[in-house]
Amino acid sequence: MPQRFHIAFVMRLFSSQGGLELYALKLIEGLLAAGHRITVICESDHGELTHENLTVHKFSPPKKGARKWQKIEHYRKAASDAVASFGPFDIVHSQHFPLKKTDVVTFHNHTASRLSFVGYPFERVVNNFKLATVQAYKLRYKYDRELCQVASMRIFVAEVMKDDFYNTYKLPPQAPYAIAHPGASLASAGEIKTEAAAASEQFTFLFVGKGFRKKGLDTLFAACAALKARGCNFRLLIAGLKEKPLQRLQLKTKGISKEVVFLGYQKDMASVYQQAGVIVLPSKMEPFGMAPIQAMQYGLVPIVSAVCGVAEVLKNGHDSLLLQDHLNAIELADLMEKLAGSSELFKKLSAQAKISAAKITWDKTVEANVQAYERIDKERNKEGARVE
Repeated sequence: MPQRFHIAFVMRLFSSQGGLELYALKLIEGLLAAGHRITVICESDHGELTHENLTVHKFSPPKKGARKWQKIEHYRKAASDAVASFGPFDIVHSQHFPLKKTDVVTFHNHTASRLSFVGYPFERVVNNFKLATVQAYKLRYKYDRELCQVASMRIFVAEVMKDDFYNTYKLPPQAPYAIAHPGASLASAGEIKTEAAAASEQFTFLFVGKGFRKKGLDTLFAACAALKARGCNFRLLIAGLKEKPLQRLQLKTKGISKEVVFLGYQKDMASVYQQAGVIVLPSKMEPFGMAPIQAMQYGLVPIVSAVCGVAEVLKNGHDSLLLQDHLNAIELADLMEKLAGSSELFKKLSAQAKISAAKITWDKTVEANVQAYERIDKERNKEGARVE
């Protein structure tokens, strides 16, 4: 009979909204279905998940008006105290949350130093300055290193994440880790009329995300300007962001104000996906990126930068197009034009994208985590045998 664990999940927000939160929620649902007992320790509970083996405990929020670095310090102490108070647990699993002691950490975000290596030159300078002078950046760097060191197992949502942490914190190759990619997030996929999308006079691209620079929206704007200069008839939908004065000025300066539409926050992403033919994610730093997998369920073809974690589960020219240089707007424009200009290529990649998305499941995510727990348990039993 498989081992059943009592697992404490530690996070700030227990919810289905947001990448980290959705990942944790889907993982918890899968673990509960497999018979494990879960205790969620969080600041806020918006999960709306009930189960006989699920308990939720909340720790106190930081004081009103607290600065970012003060919040980080508060969270580390409050969550650590809560774990000690509500335990013991078989496994304490931090969802990239600062803790004094933990068994497992799932790292959902890149290191604070990542942009210093993958950004534009001026972004690298700014990020290095923040790392040297901004207390919140210093603490994040410090406590990420602590999590790496105290955990018995490190879980990453992609190989690119693992490489970032192991290189940044000089972790030994033998330090145990596991890769647990996210699954496809929508419960049921609709159908998108791929032939119509490819044949339309105005080809529609989609960008999903809240970040501007980290997710490469600045590079995408430059690519759109290049596309317009080539005479391409297209539009770009942006879901997750409201248009701000700075973006309005950038669009006007680049001459693409009419081509770009800001949709703001969208709760019904299914309807958004059905408005487009291609999803573009030219991120400079992206742990994984769930939106492309969601969109693939609807037949959208993803164009993603090779530094995105999601690129690890895609195949260039088979179910996607990969942007090799995430800072190269002309290369991005070439890929966008390639799809907009070839109905045959678009339909081929669109059909395969649906097939590939169906293979990326949350069941695999749960399985990878359970194997990590079992590895820890096995090592503990070995240590116990040696002590005896």
